[in-house]
Amino acid sequence: MQPTVLVVGSSIFEQWACVLAVAPACRVVNRAIGGTVTTFWAEHLAAVLTEEPPDVVLFYCGSNDLNAEVPDHEIIANVWACRATLQAQVPHARLAYFGIIKAPQKLGKWEQIDSLNAAIGAQLAPGDLYVESNAVFFPEGAPLAQFFIEDGLHLTDDAYLALTDYARPLLAEWIF
Repeated sequence: MQPTVLVVGSSIFEQWACVLAVAPACRVVNRAIGGTVTTFWAEHLAAVLTEEPPDVVLFYCGSNDLNAEVPDHEIIANVWACRATLQAQVPHARLAYFGIIKAPQKLGKWEQIDSLNAAIGAQLAPGDLYVESNAVFFPEGAPLAQFFIEDGLHLTDDAYLALTDYARPLLAEWIF
């Protein structure tokens, strides 16, 4: 039976049209919802897990929290609440957290993003995976403009292809 990969989070994942290609040997279910913040997922992830019990969860969230000026400690606590919910409901499932992207819209918050990503990545459970999204979108100290649409936040089709190409081997090695 194919492993189930559940994709949750905000619009960056909701709009990932080629996400099926990131884990081609798996059943991939995208339940991401644009505009969501980490509090939403801390409160609603349990219901999604009941409907779609996964083997692996891919999670991207936190960017909208920054826009709403949610304190860092709350963002981190909400991510850990999601991890605890996953552990409680589907103990064998693992989490891959994709780091918050240092998009042009987030200028002035890039150091905060680095700090948040480091804190979340350092505290992942054994067997979980941190995926450094900024290796794709922010490779040399600045965001690659061609990967962002006019709003400076959301990604182009080429950006999603690059993210897929970057994440596929990481996930393939980790899932199997």
